[in-house]
Amino acid sequence: MVKGSGKSSASSGTRKKHAARKVGNTDAIELPKPKSGKKDKKRNQEPRKKVYIPPSKPAPTQQDPLDSLGLSHQLPADLLVVLRKFSKRDTVTKTKALEEFQAGWVDPALRKDEDGLLSEALTTMLPVWLHHVPVLFLHPSRRVRSLAVTIHALLLRIHTVWEQMNVHLRDISSLDQAETLLGSWALATCDVDRAVAQTARRSWIQHVSLVDSAGKLALAGPLLSSLLAFVQRAVLDPAGLYQYLNPVQVPVNITPVKTVRGRPVPVPVKKTDEDAAPRVRAEGEEESETDRKARLRVGGIGVLTWILDTRASSPSKSLEDLLDLLSNPALWSSLHHAETCPFADIESFGLAQPPVRSAAWSLLQSLLSHWKAEMESLVPLLSVAVLRSAFVDPDVKVRASMLRPWLTFVREFPRAWELELAYKADEDSEAESDDNEPKRPQAIQSPKSRAYAEFLQFLQLGCAGDPLQGYPTVLILLSTIPSSILSCASAELDEPYPASDLFTSFWSAVDGRALSALNRPAISAAFLSSLLECTTFIVRRLSNGNGHASPLLADGASTEDASMALVGAQYRQMWDGIAEGRLRVDPVAAGELVAKNLTVLSQIDEGLFDTAWNAFAPAIADRTSTPGAAKIVFFFLKSLHSNFPEDSRQIAATDVLFQKIAAAVISESRAGLASKADDETIQQKLSTLVDLISVFGDAVFGDVGLAELLDDAVQQHTVSLLTLQPLLLKTYLNRRGDQERTLFLWRSMLSSVGTDLYRILPPLADAAQEDALPGHLAPAEQELDAPLGDLYTDALGSENGASLPLLLHVIRNSRYFVTTESFETFLHVVVSEVDESSAALQTQEDKIPSLNVSMDVIAACFDNRPDLLSDAKLSLSLLPNVFSLAYLLPRFSDLAGAHCVSVSQRLWTSWRRDAPLELQREVGSEIVEQLKDTIFATTVRFRPSDILQAASDGDLSGLIKNMDDILPGQARLDEMLSGLRADPTHASLAILSPLVPPSAAFDAAEGPDCEADRFGLGSYARAVSALLHACVDNRQTAKANLWALRHFLSLAVYADELLNFPSLPSVAFSKSVSKEILSGIISKAQQLATYLLVIPQDDKWHVTVAARSQDGKAASSSNDTAGFVADLIKVTQVEDTYLDSQVLHVVLQHILSDTNKEEADQWMALARKLEKKAPQLSLAIVLAVTRYGPEPPRLDRYRNELAAEALGIRPNKANTSGLLLLRRLAATAPDPESDVVFLPQPRAVNFVKACQQWIASDEDLDEDVESEMTAVFIHLVPILQNVSGSHWDLIFDVIESNLENSSFENDETLTVLWRTIRLVQTIQDLVAYNKDLRAQWQERQTAVFTLLRDLVAAQTKSVFSVPRSICREAALSVIQNMPPSLIDHETLPKMSHLLFDPLPNVQKMSYEVMREAAKKYTEHLVIEAGVDAESTVRPRLPPELVALLQQTIEALDMDELSGSKVLGALLGWMTVFDLFGNASMKVRSGYTEHLRDLDLIGSYFIPLILNILNVSGGMSKAFKLDIWTVNQFYLELYDSEDALSVQLFAAHLYYRALLTTSSLVRTWIMECKDRTLFTALTNYTSTHFSPVIISAEFAHVKSPEAAEELNVENLTVKVLAAASEVNAAYLIDEQRLEITLKVPTDWPLHGIEVKDSKRVGVSVEKWRGWLLGVQQIVSAQNGRIVDAISLFKKNVTAHFDGQVECAICYSIISVAEGDLPQKACKTCKNRFHASCLYKWFNTSHSSTCPLCRSEFM
Repeated sequence: MVKGSGKSSASSGTRKKHAARKVGNTDAIELPKPKSGKKDKKRNQEPRKKVYIPPSKPAPTQQDPLDSLGLSHQLPADLLVVLRKFSKRDTVTKTKALEEFQAGWVDPALRKDEDGLLSEALTTMLPVWLHHVPVLFLHPSRRVRSLAVTIHALLLRIHTVWEQMNVHLRDISSLDQAETLLGSWALATCDVDRAVAQTARRSWIQHVSLVDSAGKLALAGPLLSSLLAFVQRAVLDPAGLYQYLNPVQVPVNITPVKTVRGRPVPVPVKKTDEDAAPRVRAEGEEESETDRKARLRVGGIGVLTWILDTRASSPSKSLEDLLDLLSNPALWSSLHHAETCPFADIESFGLAQPPVRSAAWSLLQSLLSHWKAEMESLVPLLSVAVLRSAFVDPDVKVRASMLRPWLTFVREFPRAWELELAYKADEDSEAESDDNEPKRPQAIQSPKSRAYAEFLQFLQLGCAGDPLQGYPTVLILLSTIPSSILSCASAELDEPYPASDLFTSFWSAVDGRALSALNRPAISAAFLSSLLECTTFIVRRLSNGNGHASPLLADGASTEDASMALVGAQYRQMWDGIAEGRLRVDPVAAGELVAKNLTVLSQIDEGLFDTAWNAFAPAIADRTSTPGAAKIVFFFLKSLHSNFPEDSRQIAATDVLFQKIAAAVISESRAGLASKADDETIQQKLSTLVDLISVFGDAVFGDVGLAELLDDAVQQHTVSLLTLQPLLLKTYLNRRGDQERTLFLWRSMLSSVGTDLYRILPPLADAAQEDALPGHLAPAEQELDAPLGDLYTDALGSENGASLPLLLHVIRNSRYFVTTESFETFLHVVVSEVDESSAALQTQEDKIPSLNVSMDVIAACFDNRPDLLSDAKLSLSLLPNVFSLAYLLPRFSDLAGAHCVSVSQRLWTSWRRDAPLELQREVGSEIVEQLKDTIFATTVRFRPSDILQAASDGDLSGLIKNMDDILPGQARLDEMLSGLRADPTHASLAILSPLVPPSAAFDAAEGPDCEADRFGLGSYARAVSALLHACVDNRQTAKANLWALRHFLSLAVYADELLNFPSLPSVAFSKSVSKEILSGIISKAQQLATYLLVIPQDDKWHVTVAARSQDGKAASSSNDTAGFVADLIKVTQVEDTYLDSQVLHVVLQHILSDTNKEEADQWMALARKLEKKAPQLSLAIVLAVTRYGPEPPRLDRYRNELAAEALGIRPNKANTSGLLLLRRLAATAPDPESDVVFLPQPRAVNFVKACQQWIASDEDLDEDVESEMTAVFIHLVPILQNVSGSHWDLIFDVIESNLENSSFENDETLTVLWRTIRLVQTIQDLVAYNKDLRAQWQERQTAVFTLLRDLVAAQTKSVFSVPRSICREAALSVIQNMPPSLIDHETLPKMSHLLFDPLPNVQKMSYEVMREAAKKYTEHLVIEAGVDAESTVRPRLPPELVALLQQTIEALDMDELSGSKVLGALLGWMTVFDLFGNASMKVRSGYTEHLRDLDLIGSYFIPLILNILNVSGGMSKAFKLDIWTVNQFYLELYDSEDALSVQLFAAHLYYRALLTTSSLVRTWIMECKDRTLFTALTNYTSTHFSPVIISAEFAHVKSPEAAEELNVENLTVKVLAAASEVNAAYLIDEQRLEITLKVPTDWPLHGIEVKDSKRVGVSVEKWRGWLLGVQQIVSAQNGRIVDAISLFKKNVTAHFDGQVECAICYSIISVAEGDLPQKACKTCKNRFHASCLYKWFNTSHSSTCPLCRSEFM
């Protein structure tokens, strides 16, 4: 037979002898005895070793001690209940029982068992506990095991319990009981759950010992034997052990015996499926049966390990009682992972169970550590088990645990490989079969080791996937492998060197990418180290033959040739792997490993070094030309040179190779620079040169020849190198030791920078930035002054993105590029640019980029020269701007993230930390002055509050005394206020303040706005708002500057005027100021006034103020309240302006709110004294006393005096003295709700007579007089209501005259109009209770209401003002109560514009009128359409309303859906839907067509509603309507600023749209192409609106109105709400015509389905037409269900109207056919049913007419 083709022809014994002889020491190997005697085939082929596994014991019958010992009668009832639960199989029940046992009995016994009753109970209970312990300790549930071992440990802490347990185990329990108890306890100490094991181990160690020990249970004799028996069963038969502890309950057959004729008959037994699948783990169980076996085996092996470790320290050291178990191959099958165990004929215990394998390796380690001598008999078995299991285990954790025992075993027992081989050979001989055929002779072949084959596979797989841990062990393993095994394995390989299969397996891991892991460099290094060490080891083994040929050598091969072949091949392959990247090892580490092994080879034989060197050195030289590989070569070569011994052949060889490589690299670089090759090729060569200098700089420049070549190349090609390879110049300058040569080169490069700035300078700056230049390099003069300026200019202009980084690199490393003088000059240029840019930035934003550049440059300068921080001139010019940039710029949201801000803040912080204190104070003073000027400046972009906040945030502490230094002063503010307008902006403001003078006293404000900042604040407003901000933030500042309250209130007056009349110019603000700013100023001023104007508890305080205000002294800035009020009165007396009087009025409001009558009388006395000198001031005091103080006697007397003086004023003085008297009298009028009487009735009558005389005279009264007179009449009419006379005619005439002369377009008439409307309101209130007055009013009210209606309806073009809106609101409140006759169909078009008024209250009140007007408009169209016989009337919506809707919605900002514009749009749509109410079908259809023609619903309404309800964002983002109703909305509760109100109103409008214009909404939704929006809107509608609409429609069908409309005798309408249907049936001759309207659940998104329920007496064509008409009503014409049924009713009644009965059946509708009488007799003209006539002809046997008897043709 050919070599290697099969089994050897030698017998088993012969092959064993050959194997022993090859090893050399036969006696040292224990070989199995050869088999003898071959009788037949079965005897020739003996089976593999069978493993003895003891059979399971039958489960003994164990009764619960509660019953067998009668303990149930001795224990407490509660404890008995708990103990009974231990017997339950349910895991949850066991767990709860254990928890109750611990919490209710064990823990209390340990804590507070004072009388010992608990301990006594637990001691009595102990047999029960010990009975359940084995099952509990080995229970599948981890929770049960944990609780059991914890309770057991706690019980043993009770002394009596432990003593009782000790006695029980030694004297009472049987061996079986002791075995299960001790065994389960011991197994629990090695539980797979760490917490369970630790708890059990502590209690075990404290109470159990293998030797005699006081207080512990000694495991000796029978107890130890029982424990070992239990352990053996746990390891070898865990399933049987578990079954033993948990016996299966055998079911008892209780089936009754079946008898036939008295004889028993066997009952057929139900067959079971024997081939059924094994029981799988049930849901809720914690482990499968396989895991349970593994857990018990882990515990058994762990106990065995503990016994071995414990016995090792025992004097009597013996393994006799353990040898049976330890020599059982089944035990060691726990080491193997595969199913088939190679050394035992069973399934491996370690199959799919890493914990079992780890435990088995720990057991082996215990044997190796303590029982090396005693385990000799186990070595043959362990050799096979260890070597056949270690290399193939796939689990990482198992490999980590087996490493130590595995290596220890093969090192301690090197013959293990031969024993494994012998076991293999014996196995082969046993497997041979003895056939009847004669055997042919076979060639003798050495057996192969399967363990070694697995070792090679282990290498091929990269140490089984764990190379970092595996490769360091390879050499150890290799050292234990006999040469015979290595040679046998390589015998068939035709290789020139030995152990080729070993190295082939090594490289297979590389070629197969088994080393491709994350940490590949470390893995490659480990591989290379192992490879080279194994190579050296094999060479050593070959050389240590002691004159004999090594078994590793092939026949005829010499040791020298084989060694050199091996070394050459491996080192060549090693370098190829590194060069090609297959071994990604660090070249330095690779060089170190190679040098180390080459040194060893050189020590063995110099020729081996030469062979290895020549194998890879030429390849190293060639590799330098490969792109990217040169650096690896250089580092590898340097590492070799560093690790070779000094003055050795290896160093010399390395130097020669280096000289060759360096010369070649330099020459190629020079040639490349001199040639015209492409840049990429030259750069590659120069990169190689850079790597050479970087790695071998000292060596290159230390060689004179190489240094000259390199110097010459750099000098000749400096500029080219800056472009092609600047790194070469950097490396050259850094590594070249000649300072003179390098300085000359550096300065020459700086001089050439100007020729090509962005090509030459960047590499030089980068080198300086990387600190890669020698320190002696410096400029000669000003080589870079001009290029530096160019760089800065380019950076400012952003012309080149590379300019700024390059400039910063140069500045940070200026010592290499510019001189000190040039540096400081450049810095001053940059500071000047910052000053200009910072000043410009206060007015514009486009300076941010230049400031970013400049601040970066300055920061770089200070980083380079920190000493500049102490330069006074530089700091004074730069630091104020830095502060502004650092703390003012962030106040702008668009500048908060600017780069210059962060740079400035960092620079300011550094300066505050390092600059001298005196310099900081000087800079601080400069900053304060700049901040003051900035507060007043209107050209800056900063708010005044920003300036103060910046001063606070900017850390000016220590630089200024306090923050008040920055605030504006009183003198400057007083001067500014005196130059501002003191009159009100418009006379109509008198509606809001009675202190506003008459219109003739001043001109309305006009002209351009005041000069203001970007926020709309003028210079005065900026200063005062800054002071206001400071006082609000710091109340102490407010108290210290009480004088500022006058300016706060003055600014508040200006702000209030602008809010009320935004179209007129203001002296303090521009029109661009926001309402929020104005409202904030007013609110803060009121807050401070309330806080500061607190009157002390002093009875004479008011007297003091009155006295001080008249002492004749000039006003001073007093900080007390009395002084402030007195000074304010003095200042007001000087000019007596409206502004000062208004401020004083606000002040007095706070002062007089808590006064008594005497104190109020003092103020009235002061007002009387100032009446002539300062009438405006006096009026302010009187008004304040009237409104806020108690009624003093002087006020009543003053009021009567004024009324009496009116009689003495002649008509020619009415416009002067009379006007002033009227203003004063109006100011004294009390609140109508108070108990104060304005005037006595007689005096009031006389006053009216005086006014009547003025009017009746020939003198022309000014409008102001009539206006003030009207204001007084408001308070007089309640007094005169019961007094008849001509004065009422006068009052009514004044009202009509005022209304005729007023308009909303003319702002000058708004005051008199408002007063007139108030007078009308007062009269309306009085006539409700005064019959006589009501009669007079009814005569005049029509004219008044008509005038008011026309005034309101007139559309004005004037801009918005609050006085106008107040007037309009008051007028609307009046005309809401006007007679219905004054509202007609023209009212709606005329007054539609009111819905879009800027004030929400006006809009809401307008809608109340519009709703009534809409009814009149629709009623008019219904009448017109009803009488229109020629169909010329086309119902249309009011064009004015439609136009306003379109304009308003187009002007809306959909992102800001709040305010009056949105309310106007919503109210407009509400009016549109109101027009559909009570409209006929023709009018409704006309409205619908109008909406469809203009696409108002699709283009205007739906987008508005979708945005408000946020349906476009999907259902998740849409407004939630779950808790709201959509069919009702209360407009009076609407708040235009509340988003919730807007959304609820929009939802209600969408409901109205679905109810009235459903077809238009449905069409838009169905045509929507946005599927997301379509889905969201349909879901939203069907969820929140459809159910409400359907309910409303059904309610409408049931309503009395619908019943009245459908009131026909034969018509029946039924609503089937459950089926969502409406059924209409018409009864004729007991026949029913029925239609059914099916309403879908998402109606009106889907139309109503009209069903044909029953048709009789109507043709199919006509019936279909009826159904189509009904369908059109509810689908296309927005009709309601009642309209559809009404159409059906009309069609039916019209169809059957005039129909006669059939003369045969006397019915109109045929019972048989359901048709009408169609067949007419030509003679008598009577009509008959066709079916009746046919029956008549058949029964009468004639064709004559039943009535006239003529022939029926």
